[in-house]
Amino acid sequence: MIDRRVAIVTINDDTNYGNRLQNFALQEVVRSLGWEPETLRNRPPAWERALLAPRILDDLRHDAVGVAGRAWTRTRGRLGRGSPQSPAFLEQRRSAIGEFARAHLASSPHRYSEMPSDYWADRYSCAIVGSDQVWNPTYRRAQGIDFLDFVGESQRIAYAASFGVEHVQGFLRSRYRTWLQGIPNMSVRESNGRRIVAELTGRDVPVVVDPTMLVGRPVWDDLIARQPPITSGPYAVRFLLGRPTPEQDAWLRLHADDADLAIVDLHALDQEAFADVGPAGFVAAISRASVVYTDSFHAGIFALLFHRPIVLRSRFARDARWEELISQHGLATQPTGVEGLQKLTDTDWKAVEARREKLRASSLIFLRGALDSSAGEAG
Repeated sequence: MIDRRVAIVTINDDTNYGNRLQNFALQEVVRSLGWEPETLRNRPPAWERALLAPRILDDLRHDAVGVAGRAWTRTRGRLGRGSPQSPAFLEQRRSAIGEFARAHLASSPHRYSEMPSDYWADRYSCAIVGSDQVWNPTYRRAQGIDFLDFVGESQRIAYAASFGVEHVQGFLRSRYRTWLQGIPNMSVRESNGRRIVAELTGRDVPVVVDPTMLVGRPVWDDLIARQPPITSGPYAVRFLLGRPTPEQDAWLRLHADDADLAIVDLHALDQEAFADVGPAGFVAAISRASVVYTDSFHAGIFALLFHRPIVLRSRFARDARWEELISQHGLATQPTGVEGLQKLTDTDWKAVEARREKLRASSLIFLRGALDSSAGEAG
């Protein structure tokens, strides 16, 4: 009988709601398909020494001012002047997210770095990398684990992997090309990732939905069923990862005041009020909100899943993740009159659900087929 244990390789981060929720969702889908998923505990090591010089040269070529600024920030930190302080209640948030992971994620008995690659190859019949920005070199520092080099090529699956960048830097392109060519069953989360894969390998790979949309709505309803109300009375959830401009901040406050809504700010970790809210509480807060103010990809997903109005703040000049999400759901944004703020209101939720279900079905077909293919090769 074929061993049905499968590794999930993703970012392990106890400061990020979306990461842990997509990890949980992928686990639940894989389990529903008859496999035994296990998230591989890992942390990216430092950049390889051989990549340090090429990386610095590439940074200088494209962003000399930014490189100088980051170097000055580090220097000031070493001198003890102007070093950034962690938010006062960051550890409470980390504790809440870590508790969720321990309660809801099946994890490997060891960290990846603690055991030789042969141990991991023997432990799993196949491995899945995804979702989240697992191929973003800024976060992951271009490591072979994120391309599943610890198992044989036929055992490698990429589900909804995201690059999180417009282009793979020149000094990494050869590595990425080799790694990508070694994954036979590959899908990505955004059309931008599909373009990068095509440029590097000549392959046309499918775009699939984020795992948080791959599981059925009942999974989320069950997860939040026992979550208490986050506050009394109607409220707006505010979850902004970037810093809004004074004009954006004023518009959001006025919008909430006009609707007589309290503001539940889930990212204000300089305040204790909501610091201990974990991933399940995050989903519950969004599901019951009158409106969601956000620049977060996963906050947007849950607002759409629970049919909540959204005011979207642009965090970047171009955000491929949000563009993909809006396109997938057949939505259009409306201006608010403030630069960088748009709203999604008066949505045809029946049409949105129909489009999502179609995408979910095709994504599930890909994942099931990839797992079956890996099982067949292993057998």
